[in-house]
Amino acid sequence: MTRILLITVGGSHKPIITSVQSLKPDRTIFICSNGKRGSISQVTGEGKPCEVRQGSEVLEKLPNIPSQLNLGDKFNPETDVIAVDNPDDVSSIYLKISDCIHTLKQTEPKATLLADYTGGTKSMSVALALVALDEECELHLTTTSRTDLIRVTRGETVRRAATSDLTVRRLLTQEIPTLLAQYNYPAAIAELETCLRDLPLSHPQPVEQYLRLCRGLNHWDCFDHEEAWYDLEPFMNQAPLRPLLMYLKRVMASRQAIAPAMNTAFNAPDQIPGHGYELVEDLLFNAERRAALDRYDDAVGRLYRALELLAQTHLWLRYQIKTDDVEVEQIPPALRDQVQALKGRDGKIQLALRNSYELLKQWPADPLGALYQPAAERLFDQLQVRNYSILAHGLRPVTATDYKQRFQTVIIPFIEAGLKAVIGNQSRFDPVQFPSQITINKYNA
Repeated sequence: MTRILLITVGGSHKPIITSVQSLKPDRTIFICSNGKRGSISQVTGEGKPCEVRQGSEVLEKLPNIPSQLNLGDKFNPETDVIAVDNPDDVSSIYLKISDCIHTLKQTEPKATLLADYTGGTKSMSVALALVALDEECELHLTTTSRTDLIRVTRGETVRRAATSDLTVRRLLTQEIPTLLAQYNYPAAIAELETCLRDLPLSHPQPVEQYLRLCRGLNHWDCFDHEEAWYDLEPFMNQAPLRPLLMYLKRVMASRQAIAPAMNTAFNAPDQIPGHGYELVEDLLFNAERRAALDRYDDAVGRLYRALELLAQTHLWLRYQIKTDDVEVEQIPPALRDQVQALKGRDGKIQLALRNSYELLKQWPADPLGALYQPAAERLFDQLQVRNYSILAHGLRPVTATDYKQRFQTVIIPFIEAGLKAVIGNQSRFDPVQFPSQITINKYNA
């Protein structure tokens, strides 16, 4: 595998020679200050530009660094030198090095990138170190036991810089919080897996905990409540997360209660009986998370299902009616002929969303039916956006304006009012949205 070294060059050529000889790269790129007095002369200068000094006295003059290293054809001054005009401008140096590394990743995608920040100005060293951390390069330092604070002089050794703690801290305090605030768990998982892969086994870090937590939330976000619980159960001892996990238990109980009405099976690994409509609440929260990512078609699909599931759950819990296999005897007499017309080729009577709510209207004392009756026309008028979307029956994407003007102002309030009407005083606990900030041990994310 090709190894490419990027190294900052300062006033002394010795640590540069030591670094290249020790790391043995296949290609070396020198980062130098430009101008007559810049370090670039030690790399591209003619004659003997490198000097061995003792104080102000020049003891020896030597050829440029590539010549001393016998790089020959392995060095191309046109491509293997990054010349910086202002060696104290961290930002511009960072950008130049970053551009070079991005090019290398395109032209040499399998190369191992090394960085040695020993030489050059402090700004050059800082810039290279920052880029190396951001681009996941191996970071090295050529050093020795110092006799003063001026420079590394002799007896140098090249050591890989310990950056794992820094990498972990930057990940958990800067990158992961942004992804969690967006509910972007796949991206968070990818970042954590990459970080964990590069950490030594003996290095105790909270990365594994955050990875398990994000995997659990991602399972839950994909409605795989059982797998979510297996990942999240160990966090019950984390006080900030306990209300969320207690809510997951109630969601699983709700799912298990409605499962027979859907002719499916779900055996919750753990549960706490609630009011029975937690699965509808869960869909509302899921839609909210999709909208936070500007995935409005996905959000609308979830809201449509939440509206449908609210009626299905209510018909099952209160009247023991399965909407995909209705028994005529369960239907109020005034509606039986109309419902009979819905019988399919398999002989089953199945109720779609509107039919379910129309049925609920037939019970005068039904709270959800009473709420639906005056809202029906406006409700289904707003749902046309969903019907014409590419995820339903049309090709039109749902826009942010559609979502805010139609679903946030009409559909969501109706579902929330419907939940309040059917739940009444049964709920002792509020539903819990996924946290946008998470604390584990000493790290905040």
